[in-house]
Amino acid sequence: MATPAHKLPGDADVETGADMGFHVASVSHFWLGRLVEIDSHWNPKSWSAQLFERELSSRSSVVRGLFSGNDLVGYLIAHVVCNEAHIVSFGLAPKWRGMGGGRFLLREFLRSSRLEGITVVTLDVRVTNLRARKLYEESGFEVVGIRRNYYSDNGEDALTMRLDAAEPKPNPLVDS
Repeated sequence: MATPAHKLPGDADVETGADMGFHVASVSHFWLGRLVEIDSHWNPKSWSAQLFERELSSRSSVVRGLFSGNDLVGYLIAHVVCNEAHIVSFGLAPKWRGMGGGRFLLREFLRSSRLEGITVVTLDVRVTNLRARKLYEESGFEVVGIRRNYYSDNGEDALTMRLDAAEPKPNPLVDS
């Protein structure tokens, strides 16, 4: 189905509910430079190319990319052990924020994780990152703890959030 000219990536198709213009796929080493670039725009302690390389090569890491056409516009990295996943990094390129791509990427990651037998997903988020916290809460995550002085760049606390992914929780923003 072609994307109508008046639709922006992230706009929901009223017939199917699918987000228009985005797709999620595994990320290969080909995208290493783009991962570093995206991360450098939002992460005060940007990851090095070597760290992304290690994640791309690790059997316990899942690296998913958010694509608009042929352009990598965001990514999510999670560590998977047995039936649990911990999201360690999640970011979008600046011009793609606020267009629904982050929500789409997280939703697709959670959907595929359930299919692969993941029953618990956790993450840490800066206390001051209200936009991300809202996204996670709307996706069913709940605060289960706080990590004091977690972030080395400024000593900010992190909230630890958890989602019991075995049974999807209804989301009024997505499931209505």
